[in-house]
Amino acid sequence: MLRLERLFPMNGDLTKGSVMKSMLLFAVPLILGNLLQQCYNIADTWIVGKYLGPNPLAAVGSAFTLMTFLTSIILGLCMGSGAYFSICFGQKDEKSMKEGMCASFVMIALLTVALNILVYVFIEEIGVFLNVPLEVWGDMKAYLSVIFLGIAATFFYNFFASLLRAVGNSVVPL
Repeated sequence: MLRLERLFPMNGDLTKGSVMKSMLLFAVPLILGNLLQQCYNIADTWIVGKYLGPNPLAAVGSAFTLMTFLTSIILGLCMGSGAYFSICFGQKDEKSMKEGMCASFVMIALLTVALNILVYVFIEEIGVFLNVPLEVWGDMKAYLSVIFLGIAATFFYNFFASLLRAVGNSVVPL
């Protein structure tokens, strides 16, 4: 039988040694990841604004709230699952951890598919609800269509990143 430690090698045991040092070493990759995400957002805004113009930039800005809301649902569920995984891992309860991994993976994957379908089916209604100006709507719709093609990748990354962080590895998800 495979052991959890072999499946999920840790950077170090977070339960031993200095709490401050362990938390800082764990947090640094998380902070760097957030900084890189912000750089991506700045670059995205700069490139769209400079090379595509004001309407596409407004479309990206208008889509941001919806995109953040929907991806935050997935991210929150993955992080919540990670909390459960870390408890099971700390208790060395392989059976519960495996069951939890399977159950949360299936549940969040199904929710991801459902959210994707709902966005594509109700895209026009979403535009009306968000009161998006007509001159921006076409670009926003195209942008959201592309973004939500990649929502499955967002789910996979966040699920497995939360799993790795739950077992003490914050470097690999970076």
